[in-house]
Amino acid sequence: MQVDSAVESPPVVTVSAPAPIADKPRGQLLVSIGLAAGGTTWRSDPLGVGSLALGLRLYRSIALVVQGRLGYGRVDQRQLTAILVGLSGGGYLGERAYGRLSVSFIHQHEESLAAVAEQPALALLGIGTGIRHRAGVQVGIGCDFIAHRKPKYELTVGPEVAVSYLTYSSGPSIYGFAGIVAGGAFRLF
Repeated sequence: MQVDSAVESPPVVTVSAPAPIADKPRGQLLVSIGLAAGGTTWRSDPLGVGSLALGLRLYRSIALVVQGRLGYGRVDQRQLTAILVGLSGGGYLGERAYGRLSVSFIHQHEESLAAVAEQPALALLGIGTGIRHRAGVQVGIGCDFIAHRKPKYELTVGPEVAVSYLTYSSGPSIYGFAGIVAGGAFRLF
């Protein structure tokens, strides 16, 4: 007697697995702009600064960050131009917040606004007349609140506080800042 093959082996029913959850990014490009106000160890020396930062964050926890900062200090009516290179570490504090702590080497130029007006391009490059070159370290803490999230990027905004200690040349040794930072983390790999 002949048995039909369809009866002998019933059809196999396959259930498609749910789509895999997007894996966590291993590398992200960080871009941010910030505005901050602060003061120094000099009496009556309020500061205002703007910044632009770029970074590479690995495994959502540690980042190499480069930041440029331009600002104004009231005593001596001086322009403050700084370049910072450092490390930032952090992690997600919840679904919508990323806390971070940073330590950076800072190189800062201080020059009177009168000298900047005479040679604006040279002052920005750090080679104008009358520039005080300063160097030191900065420590900062901040929290980025995620305003918008897509699989390839996150847009953030949040507070940041930083303290700088500078040596060399005359000038205040401690600078403190508090401000707001807006930025994004863009998935690279």
